[in-house]
Amino acid sequence: MSEGVLALAALERPPSQSQLVYDQLRLALRNAQFGGGSLLTESDLARQLGVSTTPVHEAMVRLASEGFVELLPRRGARVVRLTIRDIEEILEVREGLEAEVTRLALERMTTDDFALMAGHLRQGQRGVEGNDYAAFNAADIGLHDCIAQASNNQRLLRMLAEIRVWVQRIRKATMEHQFNLPGRPEKAQHEHAELVEAMRHKDRRAEEIVRRHISSLKEDIVAYMASEGLDSI
Repeated sequence: MSEGVLALAALERPPSQSQLVYDQLRLALRNAQFGGGSLLTESDLARQLGVSTTPVHEAMVRLASEGFVELLPRRGARVVRLTIRDIEEILEVREGLEAEVTRLALERMTTDDFALMAGHLRQGQRGVEGNDYAAFNAADIGLHDCIAQASNNQRLLRMLAEIRVWVQRIRKATMEHQFNLPGRPEKAQHEHAELVEAMRHKDRRAEEIVRRHISSLKEDIVAYMASEGLDSI
């Protein structure tokens, strides 16, 4: 190396404006800030985000390719509605993925992983006792993320991350109401406790417990929609 010349790491390129807009809109869609069937116009979104319409258009094209919105010529885009059958399919895919990461986590988890799981379980209990949906939701996501991370399978993690975007949209659109239905929070928390206990003992029944847990979520969401006369969200 020549005298006075430093070995410098290349600077990370900052995300483009199009990427930032995409990330913001995808988060809003995940959190059900735009209901199914909502019309989104590029000019309105650009004004709200303080950008030109170009990065908004680029972001909308990406979101359409991922199935979140439907592009409407000269009108913008419409948020895709999820039917009961869509919801069933999404949760059936999640059930399979969660069962597989649970199977792998049983073989690969560490004592630190289990300590994190137990912590999320306690946080969820506090959410139930305090009727705090945000705390319960965060604990739920944290627990399942912890198990997924313990599987140490990056491809499965990416697949789960994709399906969980849809799951979170469903939860945000329905579960905040479900949280007030008699028995649902306690039921979910009981299932979480069963799952964590099985993980502690490295009990193979953990796979069946997590399948039953996701399946009961699907049944409760479909029942809620039927009771409200909803055929899509």
